[in-house]
Amino acid sequence: MMSGSIKTTRVLAFASGKGGVGKTLLSLNTAVALARQHHSVVLFDGDMGLANVHVLLGTQPRATVADVLAGRCDLAQTMFVGPEGIKIIPGGSGIRDLADLPSGEFARLLQGLQDVQPPPDYLIIDTGAGIGSHVTTLVQLADIVVVVVRDEPASLADAYGLIKVAHTEFQCQSFHIVVNDVKDAQRGQQVFTRLQDVAMRFLGLPLTLSGVVPHDDSITDAMRRRESVVTAFPESRAAAAIRRLAGELSNAALATDAKRFLLDKLGRGRGVAMP
Repeated sequence: MMSGSIKTTRVLAFASGKGGVGKTLLSLNTAVALARQHHSVVLFDGDMGLANVHVLLGTQPRATVADVLAGRCDLAQTMFVGPEGIKIIPGGSGIRDLADLPSGEFARLLQGLQDVQPPPDYLIIDTGAGIGSHVTTLVQLADIVVVVVRDEPASLADAYGLIKVAHTEFQCQSFHIVVNDVKDAQRGQQVFTRLQDVAMRFLGLPLTLSGVVPHDDSITDAMRRRESVVTAFPESRAAAAIRRLAGELSNAALATDAKRFLLDKLGRGRGVAMP
């Protein structure tokens, strides 16, 4: 259960060193794919200040994390129902105070994740891009860290930077890589190999390739329709790849401390000071 422990809730954090690689889109579609596999899913938009899961769906939430911090509601009360019955906790978009949220307030906000009832099978966290404190805090909460990359030098360099910080400063040991928007699986494997080689050379850290999502115009079409590609175009190459990704992540081994209290995970590294 999420209230107290997370022994039945698997926590996945989608992260990327660089923005614009499709991280939020994959977070949303993976959530939908898991729901279509009869799992209960909560998707938390953890991109403080620049949240856009609700934008992808063309939805205006009645409350966001900004309202939680103002004391107008709790985190669970911000949830709205998305495609396939997933529950979405929306972040604030274009709110500078959220982007600069002090660590203590951020930690108090995250405590609300433990109180979501009923506890879902999966909690998916869409982090912001980069290696800021909010991102690294959310990464530490995860049983599975999913790093999204594209076939671009800057994307690979920034992904390695994120992995290095999470590994060396916060002792994260397992990273699942998703190569997004490539021509085919062969090219995706080549991109992954480049990142893997660098991680092994400088960190001695093996990575896991969990998915390759091909370039597919269906993704753009689904975005225009404010839908997930998994529901709008279930027979597309992209939807099939995302379903495979969801399967890989659901079968992945959990971290050794997966039954610990959710926010106790922050003790693995410097973490966030708890109130």
